Amino acid sequence: MIPDPSWKDDLGASEVFDLDVEVNLTRVEGQVFDSPTLAPVVASLMVCLALLQANVAQPRAVPEAELRDWGAKIRDPSVPLVERAHAMWGLRHAREALATRLLAAYVTDVVPPSPAANALLQHEAAYCLGQRGDVWAVAPLEAALRDTRHEAIVRHEAAEALAALASAPGANISHIKALLTEFLTSDAVAVAETCEVGLGRIAWLQQANKTPDPDADRAEAEFPNTVDPSPAFPPGTPRSIADLRAVLLSPNRPLFERYQALFSLRNSAVASAVGAGGDDHKEAIIEALSASLAAPGSALLRHEVAFILGQLGICRTGPALIERLEDTQEAPMVRHESAMALGEVAGKAQDDDEAAGESSLAKRAREVLLAGCQDPEPLVRDSCALALDMADYVASNERFQFAEVPKC
Repeated sequence: MIPDPSWKDDLGASEVFDLDVEVNLTRVEGQVFDSPTLAPVVASLMVCLALLQANVAQPRAVPEAELRDWGAKIRDPSVPLVERAHAMWGLRHAREALATRLLAAYVTDVVPPSPAANALLQHEAAYCLGQRGDVWAVAPLEAALRDTRHEAIVRHEAAEALAALASAPGANISHIKALLTEFLTSDAVAVAETCEVGLGRIAWLQQANKTPDPDADRAEAEFPNTVDPSPAFPPGTPRSIADLRAVLLSPNRPLFERYQALFSLRNSAVASAVGAGGDDHKEAIIEALSASLAAPGSALLRHEVAFILGQLGICRTGPALIERLEDTQEAPMVRHESAMALGEVAGKAQDDDEAAGESSLAKRAREVLLAGCQDPEPLVRDSCALALDMADYVASNERFQFAEVPKC
């Protein structure tokens, strides 16, 4: 998956977590300030934040011609890859039903060896279909899952998108569950494992009387409009960072439990950004996530770890991401996701003038990504190209929106 750039336009926990900033808007909201000097400043900041959030939450109507232009662009191999990806995100966030149809057509109508086929973009189209929450997409996603002409990463993403749509209004959960069960024994390991995790998510969705989880709510606010493939462990089960690390690194534990451990760590990282836990706690989270990039037994899990690191944008995980990307024995899907996360980290390190040594990390990360643009594996090569564009976006003070996401 390409990390959704839309949430990068807000002040986020990723910034606070990595920079150890003491004041952020989520902490000042609702506080009472006695200082007559500070109060107007805080009020102004809250107004700005409200305007930003309103702008993100309310996309403008997109004309049909513009939507069709994006749809044509994503399947045109003569268009630069970065422009095709930008058009993809325009369709991802457009509210019109036609956007769903255009994304679906790219997944179902274009298959290898067509020159328009691209594993990175088509797996991203499947991801977007799951995230949009339109149950109309179930049929084309099923078709993509069944089509063995697609690379495994595309079929994996179709399965994950189906599981994501299980929580959408009007979803036929029984049908989706039957589909995922059918492919539990797929010869493509990533597909089979995705179905295993997806069935775990559906079982969780069907549980009654779930315990409220403040950390999960905070993470949902930090990464809006994102459907996670797995929940965290329920809050009633106390687990230390060391316990979560052990579950993640254990190949003998059920894969869904390892995913739950990963998202528990992700949520703990977000909570740490707003004051929960001290420096030792934060360092333990960083170490656990970095170590999990080499977790044994499941390339699918390792690729999800890399995606989470891209979400969080923690600069200190850069060396671990570089190691994964440069390991030519690693699964391409893991190297792909490591490249995308490294683009986030490289841009953030370049933009961070205060953190000691981050400029050298940014330089090293860009060197690795530039080298990756010549990688013989197409998925890795394309990912490095998009990661460099993402790094430019994150580091830029001029560009407000990475992709052609429609806004008012």
